[in-house]
Amino acid sequence: MHRKKLYTSLALLVVFILVFFLKERFTVDPYQDEHHYVPTAELFSTEPIPSLHLLQTYNELNTPIPFILGGWVINVFGNDIQNLRLLTAFTSFALLMLFVWYSPGRTKRFWLCLGGLLIFPNYYLVSVYYYTDIFAMVFTLGGVIAYLRKWHWVGFLSLAAAVCCRQYMLAFPAAILAYEVFRNVKWSANPVAVVKSVFSDTAWIWYALAVLTIVPWVLIWQGPAPASVMADQHYDSDKLVQYNFGYLMYASAVVAVYYILPETLVTRRFSHYLTYPRKHPVMFASFLAIIAVIIAFFPAKQAYNPYFTWPYLGYVDELLMKIGIAGLLKQIVFGALALVTLVRFIAPRFNLAAWVYLLNVLLLGKAQLSWDKYSLPMIMVLWFLAMYDEHWLPSGTRTENEPEALNVKY
Repeated sequence: MHRKKLYTSLALLVVFILVFFLKERFTVDPYQDEHHYVPTAELFSTEPIPSLHLLQTYNELNTPIPFILGGWVINVFGNDIQNLRLLTAFTSFALLMLFVWYSPGRTKRFWLCLGGLLIFPNYYLVSVYYYTDIFAMVFTLGGVIAYLRKWHWVGFLSLAAAVCCRQYMLAFPAAILAYEVFRNVKWSANPVAVVKSVFSDTAWIWYALAVLTIVPWVLIWQGPAPASVMADQHYDSDKLVQYNFGYLMYASAVVAVYYILPETLVTRRFSHYLTYPRKHPVMFASFLAIIAVIIAFFPAKQAYNPYFTWPYLGYVDELLMKIGIAGLLKQIVFGALALVTLVRFIAPRFNLAAWVYLLNVLLLGKAQLSWDKYSLPMIMVLWFLAMYDEHWLPSGTRTENEPEALNVKY
């Protein structure tokens, strides 16, 4: 297994080197968000340890660790976009090394899971340009690995750093927190007994603290992001009280396309989907009703304003539109894909992957716009967990003959 990991690492290194030269040594003109990300890194280079005023006023929606790191790189290596892109490429390579070397020793899904991550269209994008996503992702994966290995203080630090890269990364420590609490709780008419069962294993406290790292930023900004940039991007206070159920459905469809369909086609495990309506008829009927309501009253439509003018919800939406699937038919396709995702993850007893899916998607319903890329960290974690949960039993049970990875039961 170590030899396979070594060869995989060397192959990935060759790929990164080839990409470096194919992208003209990362010297091409700034690309999309780089037009404002690079100036922000330059701004942070003037204050290697940022002041409170800088943290309150810098012109970005997401938390500042990527810009702090970018500022440090500028100070050490010079103000050149190539250096910032190399920073993202090295971070992306480090993420893949975590994925490869901390995968379980015995898994038949190694190539499927690694390939599943790499074929996500945005993974290439966030690895060759100075984008902030890859920093949030590497800390998120590090935190999940630390949790699986029971290095909980490391998990706290890593997931806290992830939240300090992108606010919506709080879905991951929240998922671990929910999984830990609900798997330990023993329901009783005696509330003291319930509380005692929750505190029988206090590992969840580390992840509760990681979730709470969002609080200082909310206090600093008096909101979820600096007010000035929220106004610039037309994410005003009126929209903060709204919840977009259409985004929730589309995000679920993205999970189906980039994770469930490849997983099911390769493993050919269709029986779960075929037997689910019979085993869980009430839940299945509830899913159908919820999706029908969303299609009828909250269809998935992209935000459209003077700042954001792309008409598609993301690549999946664009593909459907280009092959002539639009209007109500497109919403039905989204609903069918969302139904597949719900059937895959939601069962009477949630496993960790189910919590990761549920809390990410619920949080994406509050995004200012829809984008496939926002689901990339979730897809990454789902693929990584899939190697530890070979048979992905939704009930969280395992057969006696199944190998347990790191004594973690999902």
